[in-house]
Amino acid sequence: MDELNGRVINNFTLQEVIGRGSMGVVFRAYHQDLERYAAVKVMRPELVQQPNSYERFLQEARTAARLNHPNIVDVFNFGRIENSYYLMMDYLEGPNLRQLIAENPGGLPLADVAHIFTQIADVLAFAHSEGVLHRDLKPDNIIVTESRQNERPYQAMVTDFGLVKIAHNSITQTQEGVTLGTPAYMSPEQCRGLEVDARTDIYALGVMLYEALTGKRPYPIRNLFDAVKFHTSGNFVAPRAHVPTIPITLNALVRRMLNPDIDKRPPDAQAVIDQLARFVPKQPSSAYTSQVMERVAKDTGALPELEKGHDTEQHASTLPNSGIHTTAGASPDQICIVVTYHNNVEQILPLAKAIEKELVVGRQHNADIVLDKPERYVSKRHCAISVQNDNVYVRDLSSTNGTFLGAAKIEAGVPFLWPPESEINLGAFKLRLQLESEARAELSSVSAEATIVHGQQALVCAEGVPTRLMIRETPLLLGRVPGCDMVLNNPRISKRHCRIERVNGQILVTDLNSTNGTFLGAQRLEPDTPTVWADDVLRVGAFVVALES
Repeated sequence: MDELNGRVINNFTLQEVIGRGSMGVVFRAYHQDLERYAAVKVMRPELVQQPNSYERFLQEARTAARLNHPNIVDVFNFGRIENSYYLMMDYLEGPNLRQLIAENPGGLPLADVAHIFTQIADVLAFAHSEGVLHRDLKPDNIIVTESRQNERPYQAMVTDFGLVKIAHNSITQTQEGVTLGTPAYMSPEQCRGLEVDARTDIYALGVMLYEALTGKRPYPIRNLFDAVKFHTSGNFVAPRAHVPTIPITLNALVRRMLNPDIDKRPPDAQAVIDQLARFVPKQPSSAYTSQVMERVAKDTGALPELEKGHDTEQHASTLPNSGIHTTAGASPDQICIVVTYHNNVEQILPLAKAIEKELVVGRQHNADIVLDKPERYVSKRHCAISVQNDNVYVRDLSSTNGTFLGAAKIEAGVPFLWPPESEINLGAFKLRLQLESEARAELSSVSAEATIVHGQQALVCAEGVPTRLMIRETPLLLGRVPGCDMVLNNPRISKRHCRIERVNGQILVTDLNSTNGTFLGAQRLEPDTPTVWADDVLRVGAFVVALES
């Protein structure tokens, strides 16, 4: 349908394709006189070629258009184009939930999950009260954009209401037993073509909630056959097994939402809201900052202005003091840079190093502060930190994804003042300034020379992808399939072979019912039984995995 580029619909010119899905193609369109953008979804012709399909399309499109809720993308026009139909909707800037999950492979922060999912659940509560089901909830259909409501830091918008019903009504006129939807998020009753109700949407919401909390889907589903097999089983790894910091009550809520028995799920979306609301931060939205908020600001352009200077000397004389001396009378040699990754402390370095020379922060291993993780958000040479006249400055080194001071993206090549109350945000990494004495009090066994924190250790396997993984509080999954933290591509390795995690200072290994077993020395581990890994060699199928301090 790319040939529709340049076509005009109701004075909106189709400019470019911005999305493709199983039911159609989405174009960005522009109205010259109104200076307004719109998103136009054109449905696949084969879904709308059955007898009376246009009448059914109109009925469902009107239903979707009448849903008036601040978190539902407005449908303001619909009709025919060529041999298909279109829906015209508000155009929104911002990442979708799929992108946010991909950028946070260890799971989104709990506060962001609570903010996003209470909004989605509120949409479902409203739509269900109007007698409308979504039927195809998935991360691609949730767009996170700048807030239109003061009490929220950002707005989670739900799109594509009614589209599955439109397609289903059209195609099932000639094909019985056809089930439409996205297999990974379909409820058991949906997979089987049975009657659905509001609890079907709650199941899909549960799959998304699991994925947002852990970075992983509950089941490895690729097609409808897999969907029937797994969704009807109820045999998934509890979210807390992946992320032990997930609250027990939230873990229980996800398990209820994913129950194959429709009668054992939460009865309605309001019951989900009641459980999620307790995890929404109580602070006002104006004081709330998070990685998701920064990502939204980056995409929407909703970034605060920062004062800047074209050279460091000029900048130091025109900007207010960074406040280093106002923190308990501290001087730079008493301050340290604390580096965290997914809120876990990675490194502590003395700020005094930045007096002697500019410190380069980046992914390459000869950087002064090395930030190298699988998601590759950080550039090889990302930014630089320096100290002059007791002020701390950060300078972006033309990085790919940008350097953020709080929620503000800084201009490349220009030194910006780094106030002590602000964090430098580089994807999942955050850098903050802190009194070294406070950092030492909070974190034991930390060297001022960037020693790895609290005896941090790494998994090393020459055949693994990646070959080296740091062990933190979040469990690491080893297995054969993509999505595992370390992929071991060998037929003797099970899809999900074993789990390795740090608990109370000990490294635990758990075999996940693998076919060929997990061995510590000569001992084959009992399935689902965490075992302390001390000095023995760990064998995972055909591979040897080493523990490196």
